[in-house]
Amino acid sequence: MSPLELTQNEMKIGVVTKRDFDFNTAFCDSNAGFAFYGIGQLRSGNNANGPSYGLKIKNRGVLGVLLDMNEGSITFGSNGKSFGVAFKDSKLLKGPIYPAVALLHCAGCTINYKPIPAYFK
Repeated sequence: MSPLELTQNEMKIGVVTKRDFDFNTAFCDSNAGFAFYGIGQLRSGNNANGPSYGLKIKNRGVLGVLLDMNEGSITFGSNGKSFGVAFKDSKLLKGPIYPAVALLHCAGCTINYKPIPAYFK
């Protein structure tokens, strides 16, 4: 695992449907943002609470994000395992939709676009 696949703090990763959100907050604090939070929760329209989802991810791994604009859904997965559909919302049916990451303190990530892995199919 390269240092670019590590983060010392949790991050929020997902998509946002508007470019004009408050950049002093995480993109998913607004209703336009949909994110997996590395503590094993989802976030959309709330900066403090969200349902449990997936696994806690910290200091390891690769996180996958699959946006299905035909279904209006977003699914996350890690290290070859899908966590299942996280969000299904009409805002995810049409663009523009932007990839987004909210980093906290000493955090980092690398974003790669790849063909859909088998675990998402």
